[in-house]
Amino acid sequence: MKISFVIPIYNAELYLNKCIESIYNSALTNSEVEIIMIDDGSTDNSAKVAKQICQQHKNTTLIEQENQGSSAARNVGIEKATGDYIWFIDSDDYLESSLLGRIKKDIIENNFPDIFAIQLKLIDGKTTRIECSQQKVKHNVVLKGRDAILTGYQPSSACAIICKRDFIKKHQLSFYVGISHQDVEFSMRAVALAKNIYFSDYQAYIYIKHSGSVSKPKTVERQYFYTIGDMYVALSHQKFIKTLEDKELQDYILRWSNNILFNLVLSIKRSNSPLIDKNFRKKVLNEMKSHGVFPLQGPFTSWRIWILSKLLNLRYIN
Repeated sequence: MKISFVIPIYNAELYLNKCIESIYNSALTNSEVEIIMIDDGSTDNSAKVAKQICQQHKNTTLIEQENQGSSAARNVGIEKATGDYIWFIDSDDYLESSLLGRIKKDIIENNFPDIFAIQLKLIDGKTTRIECSQQKVKHNVVLKGRDAILTGYQPSSACAIICKRDFIKKHQLSFYVGISHQDVEFSMRAVALAKNIYFSDYQAYIYIKHSGSVSKPKTVERQYFYTIGDMYVALSHQKFIKTLEDKELQDYILRWSNNILFNLVLSIKRSNSPLIDKNFRKKVLNEMKSHGVFPLQGPFTSWRIWILSKLLNLRYIN
């Protein structure tokens, strides 16, 4: 069994070696590992570091492209991957080496599920917490994707789901290029389509919030990009559910996507960011109107959100 690690790179020269070594320091043999690095137009020495890694390890590949975003880079990785499973890794994060061999063993022992789910451990300075704790879903069990979602599992980071390559190819899964929050958009579709998911309790992915990283957009353009991305995620999910025959799952994802739209409007109303002023709010709402998702419509996941949505509509409808 081979795992293809798909790693988009953008200005990660300081972190890339640690990311790669966390894979090679595991119990996985060279024949069980394929590393595909996609340099997405880095302006530092990331490509140089990646080329040195390729010289050291024969089962690594570097693809260089103009900057198109991590979604486009991951899609290239999907096309190039030859492993039985694909694991999406961000180049400034790393894996818990001691768990990779156990993950491979569990995948085999559980009859090669469509998805093997793990947990993310976030390290933010001196604080460590679990990001993908899979609340409301028991650990070390196999569930249908639709059952996990209906139980309350909310797919988020694509790094937390190790997907069978044949499953990705069968459903022609790819990342939505040109939007923010593409992980949520991809993961919901993948989980919904999965016939079987093994939910492990492995804290196998270490997500680092670096001290020099930018946590908030510094321009109106970037703030708008991150904000309006939620709308495109919701629209994509509402388009996706039309392909499903499962009415219960359709209804759940519809309500969940409407919640995303509600939270988008609520966030710009409550925000005290200097970037989000009256003109910013007007621009967001006009874009939502042009796509037919404002004024906010139901159904939502609770009557409370339904009532608040009516109040938001009254606040902003001219």
